[in-house]
Amino acid sequence: MTRCTLLLITSGQSGRKALSEGMLLAEQYVDGLPMDLEILESTPFALAPAVRIQERVSFPVPLEDPSAAATAVGPLQAIWNGNRWLTPGSCPPKPLRDNGATEWQWAHYKAVLDAPAESIMLLWDIYVVPMSEQLAA
Repeated sequence: MTRCTLLLITSGQSGRKALSEGMLLAEQYVDGLPMDLEILESTPFALAPAVRIQERVSFPVPLEDPSAAATAVGPLQAIWNGNRWLTPGSCPPKPLRDNGATEWQWAHYKAVLDAPAESIMLLWDIYVVPMSEQLAA
């Protein structure tokens, strides 16, 4: 079983609407992957208004975690920025003065800062297995 953590920047309005939107986005993310995966569990574990996160976001700095998904909040496999999916392999380049941080850290930082003030951000975990493993069980 593989855990994927997503940062979802939703349209906001209410926590209930953000959770509903988050569930659909998590499914959309898995459906868009190049392999057939089954979601065993899909659950939010943090929810906050964008303005609260924007006040606390840290400027990107080098991290001890060398993985491609590393960010200041832990590993993120994907970010829904309100318009499109960003992943460690498909994010904008980092600035020339990158402070030693990765492109992915900069993508995370920019997605948080650029989120509309009325949006709600979710950290969402999905646990998946290849469909072939599920069929064999």
